[in-house]
Amino acid sequence: MVGDWALELATAAADEILPRLSAVVRDEIPHRWAAVLVAGRISVTPHDGDHQPSTAELAALEAAAVPGQPWHRPVTLGGTTRPALVAATAGPRAPGSLLVLADAAEAQHAYPVVQRRWEVAAALLSRFESLPTSAAERFFAGEHAKQLLLARDTHAATLRALLAALRSRELDDSRARQAATDMASTALTALQAASSAQECTVQRAFSLLTEQLRPLVLHTEVELETVPPATADRLLPAPVGQAATAVARGCVLVMLEHTHPRRIRVAWQVNDGQLSVDVRDDGDCSQFPLNQAEYRLRERLTPLGGDYSVETVPGWGTTITARFPLALPPSTDVELLRELSPRELTVMAELVRGLTNHQIAERLHVTEHTVKFHVRQILSKLGVRTRGEAAALGRAARL
Repeated sequence: MVGDWALELATAAADEILPRLSAVVRDEIPHRWAAVLVAGRISVTPHDGDHQPSTAELAALEAAAVPGQPWHRPVTLGGTTRPALVAATAGPRAPGSLLVLADAAEAQHAYPVVQRRWEVAAALLSRFESLPTSAAERFFAGEHAKQLLLARDTHAATLRALLAALRSRELDDSRARQAATDMASTALTALQAASSAQECTVQRAFSLLTEQLRPLVLHTEVELETVPPATADRLLPAPVGQAATAVARGCVLVMLEHTHPRRIRVAWQVNDGQLSVDVRDDGDCSQFPLNQAEYRLRERLTPLGGDYSVETVPGWGTTITARFPLALPPSTDVELLRELSPRELTVMAELVRGLTNHQIAERLHVTEHTVKFHVRQILSKLGVRTRGEAAALGRAARL
């Protein structure tokens, strides 16, 4: 049934679409393996004994293909001449996409069926091309999302402080304008310094947090109490300091927005090898967005090996306690990838597949010398000596 094959393709993950397409057209046109070229990237179904078709070989077939009109003849794939069916997309959804069925039988009556199913598969594949599919891509997509979240909180804090100054009944127009200008200047300075953040003492991190929190309540009726840590000279790793600051500031923002407190207390304490961040208010705890807050806390604490607790007591408000270990957990296999650039990650993914420098150069459209340079950088950053060791790390990280 038409619905059966369409459902097979539509419910497939990105790396399953080509194998499923090969399976659903094999009855009409028997073949040994299949390859596609979509948005300049090659995918091939598993096969034994044959070499990987090169980008140049598929590009030549793409130039000779006629959109919407499959043809069958001997072609060169992986350096070997073999009979193949070649089909190019004709629709606007995946222009220039190419399907090759290697060692395919000649069955012209089945060409329309293969073309129709290929058009559907190509549209799905082209859509997946814009999404992160590898473990490394998902990792960096997650890191990017976290940075966006941090930027959103930072801008939310700045805007809230500006609005408080501009709406204040205690300030005339001139003083309100001056206060807003000072806050904007401080925010820009903090933004410029953020990229160069390094480890600092607990006291310094808490002082920076206090500077960020004060403007939020400066021209409101909310009283902010900050209790600095007794252990002031303990060094904080940069990720811990940034995460603790973000958690405290985020909790204060949520409380100001939802529970409408009269008083907020923020305290840091260092003991037993951990930093404890305590934020409490006296607002309406029934309005506190617990699910949202817990999700954000997990996002910040889990990668660092920390934990948290949330307590809501009617008539007393909300108390959030986040605990950060001062010693960062050992790097996981995926964390090791943080040191690699996006291009190095791409090369490492090819190492995992067991490709040679020459094959990688062909796939990435670069020189072999460039590949060798990237491989040396990968080995150095991962602290390994051989390509095999690097590939093992990549496989452990599911790259």
